[in-house]
Amino acid sequence: MYKSDHLQQYHLYTARDFALDEYFQEWVLRPDVKNTYYWDTWLKLHPEKKNAVDTAIQLVRSIHFRDYQMTAAQKEQLWDNIWENIAADDMTGLSPAPAPVASRLRIFTWKYAAAVLLFVFLGTLWLFMRTQPFHAVTASVATQPGQTKRLLLPDSSEVLLNAGSRLLYTQKERLVREVWLDGEAWFHVKHTKDNRSFIVHTYDHLSVEVLGTRFNVNNFGNKIAVVLQEGSIKLNITEQQDQHVTQLYLRPGEMLRYDKTDGEYSKSRTDAEKVTAWTHGQLVMDEYTVADAIQFMQQVFDRHVTVKDPRVLRYSVSGSMPIIYNADTMLMQFEKAFNVRFNKRDETNHVGEN
Repeated sequence: MYKSDHLQQYHLYTARDFALDEYFQEWVLRPDVKNTYYWDTWLKLHPEKKNAVDTAIQLVRSIHFRDYQMTAAQKEQLWDNIWENIAADDMTGLSPAPAPVASRLRIFTWKYAAAVLLFVFLGTLWLFMRTQPFHAVTASVATQPGQTKRLLLPDSSEVLLNAGSRLLYTQKERLVREVWLDGEAWFHVKHTKDNRSFIVHTYDHLSVEVLGTRFNVNNFGNKIAVVLQEGSIKLNITEQQDQHVTQLYLRPGEMLRYDKTDGEYSKSRTDAEKVTAWTHGQLVMDEYTVADAIQFMQQVFDRHVTVKDPRVLRYSVSGSMPIIYNADTMLMQFEKAFNVRFNKRDETNHVGEN
């Protein structure tokens, strides 16, 4: 319910702050005479906050979740069976894929959101979980090529999902939060008073376990890269030969690279801010090659680029450029940066020297 200190706080709130506020959620989802009078009066006193309030209302109403009870067999099957059940229940409004596609990542056709940034806000669930008996929960979200989404999980942990990725969030036990990730995502995990663990599964013999921290996981292609910004994380790596689990810890500024093909992995120092610059819409290039640009176009836009002359792959530049989530615009930026020419041929771009 309403507290007097709200009068001193709300004028400082952003749309995200409003959306996280329980009294605001109650007004949006369960309006009554008292809370409606309060918010109508407050908005008259603070008309400059109307846009933030309208945005927060949309965030609160954009809830996409559903309680999901898992059987023991489904729990053992993990990712595949969970996704099959999600598809069957149409949990997140997914539409059937019209035709087969090459990779498992795109076996579903996702509804394309108009906005690049989107909060999937599950506040009501969190409100009820605090006052009612625990129930297992599953929710999912995905991005199309050239699209990112910003997510707010039930515990207020924040996720930025990169293009061409999908994420599944489950909480089958009160003290365990789990995420399955295909693609790339940046996480800001909130530490909870009851020390709930947060585990990110890549489904490739590697998982990341945290309590509260900021980190990035890239699970595209045959490589996995985990970079820690702050806090600490524990990596559980299942050896491919004997299924022995090796545990490694990362400190801020460290990266772990894992090769899915042979199970080899290595830990090294890195500039975490550069690696996570994509979360701020920037591509930081340090001896960045045409080959790197080709990989970027495939990962972010599902756009395949080939080169006529293999020597072009070694061209490199350093600096930064804004990430524009439009494939043609990004190709033009790379064209200027590397001084190369991109030619379209039968849906495929070929690279040649100017």
